[in-house]
Amino acid sequence: MNRMIKLLLLLTLSTTCFAQFTYERKISDVTHPGWYQLTLPGAMFSKIRPDLADIRIYASNDTTEIPYLLKIAEDEVTQTSIALEPFNQSRKDNAFYFTVKLNRTEPVNTATLEFEQENYDSEIVVEGSNNQQEWFKLHSSRIISISNPPVSYRYNHVHFPNTEFTFLRFTIVKGTTLKLNSVKFYQIKTIRGIFTEAANTLRSNTIGKRSEFYLTFNQPVLLSRLSIEPAPAQQFYRSIQIDWLADSITSEKGVHYNYQTLYTGVISSFQQDTIQFTPQVVHKVRITIYNQDNPPIQVTKVTGWTPQVTLVTRLQPGAYSLKYGTANVFHPNYDIDHFIKDIPDTVPELQLSSELKSQQNTVDEPNPWFKNKIWMWAAIGIIVAILGFFTMRMMREQ
Repeated sequence: MNRMIKLLLLLTLSTTCFAQFTYERKISDVTHPGWYQLTLPGAMFSKIRPDLADIRIYASNDTTEIPYLLKIAEDEVTQTSIALEPFNQSRKDNAFYFTVKLNRTEPVNTATLEFEQENYDSEIVVEGSNNQQEWFKLHSSRIISISNPPVSYRYNHVHFPNTEFTFLRFTIVKGTTLKLNSVKFYQIKTIRGIFTEAANTLRSNTIGKRSEFYLTFNQPVLLSRLSIEPAPAQQFYRSIQIDWLADSITSEKGVHYNYQTLYTGVISSFQQDTIQFTPQVVHKVRITIYNQDNPPIQVTKVTGWTPQVTLVTRLQPGAYSLKYGTANVFHPNYDIDHFIKDIPDTVPELQLSSELKSQQNTVDEPNPWFKNKIWMWAAIGIIVAILGFFTMRMMREQ
């Protein structure tokens, strides 16, 4: 019976270990050993799985996989907390003031303010000085907090440029009634990612108290952010949900579309930030804005952004190819994922050829009869029947 179980497991593994890839691109020849990177062209995303699990690198005339690290060029943000104590808190006319002394060795470019009040809408001005006599304006922006169920919104972050001034003074206009509980300072560094605008068409529809916007891209793309541009002179605060079309089912009742969620949150006229979410290969996106009892928001444009995707791998001199396009594989599990720090910051780039014809792009399976699903299921059925026979026999003997 143990032998039958092992045979069944072997049969199951055999159906997945020898994957058949539909597409292939040749990699430019490697002449020296070392680290290299490959940039995936946008046209590939219409041929690979949405989870990017079916990408493999092979040496020519060899079925051994070459490990790689997949890198998506999103923004890399680091945040360091800086301890600074506000002093000279004062009020004059319609404004609230406080000052901090900077530590020259630890630059600061962000402050987060916490007030005792839960509702406020104020302008904040940041100024710099070396002697607290002459002040120079560095930045001005809006801070706002709304706590009025079901509405709950807060934007209390102030971003300003790095400066060499000794002192910073914060002036909160219309802040005479505000009581400052705390202020936290940070140094935020951002390494910008590499993004490309994805061409699309937009259509909209209003159903009851919600507005739906359907974004269709010219081809499947790896999407990680959306910029929604409302028409000017609108004031709004609305809940929003972004979904992508995973698949569709046709039945007697029509076509049923299966959407999966990418993002839920809030958009408002207080700030126009780009919405970011986990990268996902999509072809169609639905944006739902919940208007409640308000008139619909007028949207002039929605821009989708696709990040650059690269594969980093270590190769020996020789010829290699990139294969992709199959449903019968799992995410690869490579040791390289645990040694990211050993990869140089800059590595040379190899080029990919145009896509080869489909009949040239398969990895031969050692047992051709497994290609026929009827044979495969028949074999599984026979083994299950044998297992059932031996099980019944053992039960009778007992």
